[in-house]
Amino acid sequence: MAELLSGIYAVGEQGEIWMRQFLKGELPPEGEIAKAEGFLTGPGSVEDLGVLITSVVDTGGS
Repeated sequence: MAELLSGIYAVGEQGEIWMRQFLKGELPPEGEIAKAEGFLTGPGSVEDLGVLITSVVDTGGS
């Protein structure tokens, strides 16, 4: 259950980061979008969340 909640948080946090970028008129990198889309629409696994979590950590969550 903790892994599921962590995954939901990671996806939500990445969405908030991209939303702030859109409001500034910036587009998120295509590679990040493709990785997130692949996780959300593909078979996805907890291990795949590393892609999203790494992105959040690299940007400082902002």
